[in-house]
Amino acid sequence: MEVTRVALLQLELKDSPDDAMAHALRLLQQVGAANSEIVCLPEQWYPKPLESIDELKPIQDMAKQYKMVVIAGAFFEHLYETNDESSNSSSDAESSVYISAPVIGPDGNIIDRQLKLHPFGRELGLVRAGRRIRIFEYNGVRFGIGICHDVVFPEVARLAVKNGADMLFFPSKIVNEGLEPWHIYVKARALENRVPVVAPNLCSKEYGGMSMIVDLAYNESLDIVLPYVVTASAGEHVLISDIDLELSRRVRRLRMMELRDDYMV
Repeated sequence: MEVTRVALLQLELKDSPDDAMAHALRLLQQVGAANSEIVCLPEQWYPKPLESIDELKPIQDMAKQYKMVVIAGAFFEHLYETNDESSNSSSDAESSVYISAPVIGPDGNIIDRQLKLHPFGRELGLVRAGRRIRIFEYNGVRFGIGICHDVVFPEVARLAVKNGADMLFFPSKIVNEGLEPWHIYVKARALENRVPVVAPNLCSKEYGGMSMIVDLAYNESLDIVLPYVVTASAGEHVLISDIDLELSRRVRRLRMMELRDDYMV
């Protein structure tokens, strides 16, 4: 059985960037000590735009110390347009604001970023939308990232899976009133694609926590795949789960073999 230990941090929203970073580091140390391999933080847990990538240096150091991949959450960030979508390096191209999810490797270096494809609400007037779904890889495990509202669109998850993703991560910022549909979307993306999903949320008076890790369980006698869901409380929480990738790959292969592409309207 090929098992990957994943974790999410459900972070309490802080007013101070210093307090937010210290808070995140304490919990990262906890999941690192538990031998977590891939860890995901929620969207916009850091209460300001990311003005310099150096602000993530403490998280990079933690990733290197525990040799884990850290999806650092998602931040407002100025990036420069390039032919390969975006970069934080200055060039002749014009800078634009995106919502980005930097991925930090076990060596402490930033591998790349996933940009938010579907800005939501007030974000529509503030940021540009990403145009590409990136597939990341660690120790033979391939994964894709959608940011918050991206989970609403089944095409995002399906395209990531069709391009080899073994797992999906959705760093999110969901208000209390949105928790019920959000949970439905997360479970649906897992079931329809036969892929484990990790979805961390913020927690505060406004944001409802209740983060989820959705793995898959298979009833072979009935040939039914069921979601195996671990859900956080409303308050600060850490979730750690061992994901059986052999099972999900097997049931995903069977499901995709059934998928037809010859429908007509």
